[in-house]
Amino acid sequence: MKTNRLFGLAAAVCGLALSFTSCTSSNDNPAGEKSTATAVISFEKATLNADGYWSGDETGIKFDNWGSDAFACAYTENGVTFPVNYTPAYAAWTGYAISNRTATTYKDLTPDQYNNITGTAKSGSNFCVVQTYGESIDFGKAVTLKGFWYTNNAWTVDAILNGDGMTPGKFEKDDWFKCVIYPQPAEEGLASGARYEIDLAKDGDYVKEWKYCDLSGIAAFKNIKSISFGFEGTKKNDWGVTTPAYICIDDVEIEVEL
Repeated sequence: MKTNRLFGLAAAVCGLALSFTSCTSSNDNPAGEKSTATAVISFEKATLNADGYWSGDETGIKFDNWGSDAFACAYTENGVTFPVNYTPAYAAWTGYAISNRTATTYKDLTPDQYNNITGTAKSGSNFCVVQTYGESIDFGKAVTLKGFWYTNNAWTVDAILNGDGMTPGKFEKDDWFKCVIYPQPAEEGLASGARYEIDLAKDGDYVKEWKYCDLSGIAAFKNIKSISFGFEGTKKNDWGVTTPAYICIDDVEIEVEL
């Protein structure tokens, strides 16, 4: 299914660097209560190529990926960093790409892996395509992750309907595919172990529209410094899931104390 290999994690940034700017804030709290500010990451500040996506480039910090030059890049908005590791020799990437493509089907790996099933962003023009091998979204400071919008990637849906080419057959009613979010606490030495599951396909159906992942009432997503993503499903082999491991997200809402 995938031609890219496991990427080394390199802590580097080559994207847009912005300071945290609140979209809304609360400063009229009674004495003794802390003020907070809320920001929504919309991905609208990304510069995309002629095909309508960005998944890293050669302006990043060079590192070795199994004998080939790779580049550690990132898109940064409101102080939140979305890393991308890009290897030109394989035309491959992992991490968090940005897209504004409106196609909803999958035929060729590039550019169709940057399509989502709705053909639009949740708001504005841009959305984020998540395909990770350990890369984490870094919030830059302790935050509360209130939630975000998500939908299916076009390649994932193609595999659900037609098979993935590695595990026989399309999805049947008992097949499922999910994205798992892992929050990392901001406090040093505090191990989380928390996980939150998002169903992308189950019970003979799959996500076809933008849906909201509401994390505002979940303690594990308060006072965190980063999150990472994983994927699980019934279509798998000895190396993991064979369903294309993608999710598309938009309008990530975070809250910080002032």
